Formats: sequence, C-alpha cells, structure tokens
Amino acid sequence: MKECERFAVYSDFREGYLIGVGPSLWHYDIGCAIQFETEQLARAAAARRQSDLAVAGRIIKIDAGLDFEPLAKIDLAPPGTWIVTITDNATPGRVFYLVKGGHVMKMSTSPDDAKGYRFERDARKAVDAVNAGSRLSAQARQQTAQVLSFPDERGVT
Repeated sequence: MKECERFAVYSDFREGYLIGVGPSLWHYDIGCAIQFETEQLARAAAARRQSDLAVAGRIIKIDAGLDFEPLAKIDLAPPGTWIVTITDNATPGRVFYLVKGGHVMKMSTSPDDAKGYRFERDARKAVDAVNAGSRLSAQARQQTAQVLSFPDERGVT
C-alpha cells in the first residue's frame, strides 16, 4: 500500500522547516514541519514567505527517517513561448524581463520570472505598450530549449 505524499516548506535563510503559519516559525527538525497534503498548498505557503528564501519540497522516507527533496521550479516561460526583454535608456547595459503587463507594469532582472506569451502577436502588443513611452525600449524573442550537452558519434553524452 502506497503512503500518501506530503509536502513541506524549507527556508535556507532561517535554516529550518515551517512549523507555524501566523507568525512564521521555523525549526531545524523535519518531524516538526507542517505537512501539506498537496504540492499547490506547499508552493503557495513558500511563495508567501519569499523574504525567508523559502522553497516547497516533498517529504520522503529514507530508512527509518524523513528527508526533504525540493520541488522543481515551475517554468513560467517554457521553450517555444515568447518573452519581452526591456532595456532602460538611462542604464543601457541592464536587461529586464516583463513579468506583468498592463497599466502597472512589473519587471524583473531574472529570466526565470519572465512571462511567457504563447503567441508572437501577444508579445508584440506588450512590446508596443512598453515602447509607447520614451524611457524604455522592448523587444520580443522566442525562448529556446537549453542544450546541456551533445552526444558524441557513438551516442554517448
């Protein structure tokens, strides 16, 4: 019989697991951690504690003890989607990525935070909206897959 999967939140900054939600309390022992029933609940709890560098993870049993395995980061802009890069004319060497468009635009310096547009036309609309001002200039580009290594002639990586 398969045991239910449980999830927890760990903080590198606090060096412990989340044991209390209001206020956030942390403890080094995984046995004391709040155990979430779904991955979504754990991700939401970690997202609310970004200032503590919190990450959601799966609790796994190893021998007689418990261990923590961080969950893979959700890719907001998977390969094949379009992202918008923005440069500020005041600081031309710095590249920003559009996280949220609209009247109140949000940008980030991390490419992992970039919003992925499914269609090029939607990315072009966002580029036009950013370029409407005089200070920022934007471009749209398509995300490509990152190849970590190529196999040699024999097919071995």
